[in-house]
Amino acid sequence: MAHTQRHVTIEETELHTWFERDRAHVEVRLRDSQETLIEWWDEAVNEAIEDGFLNPRDYHGSAFEYARYLGLA
Repeated sequence: MAHTQRHVTIEETELHTWFERDRAHVEVRLRDSQETLIEWWDEAVNEAIEDGFLNPRDYHGSAFEYARYLGLA
């Protein structure tokens, strides 16, 4: 069976973030189904920022673009 790539727009997604003390979470979900497209937890958030995959000024846009790059959106 052939793998079919999704074609999701950023408008069909929503950003969920959570930061508390030493905990961190950045997630992009589909609005309609609440299915997670991509997410990072704790140190992975900092690593993704340092590696340039996540932009703290635009978590939604940068996370969505990275999900598209990986073929998840």
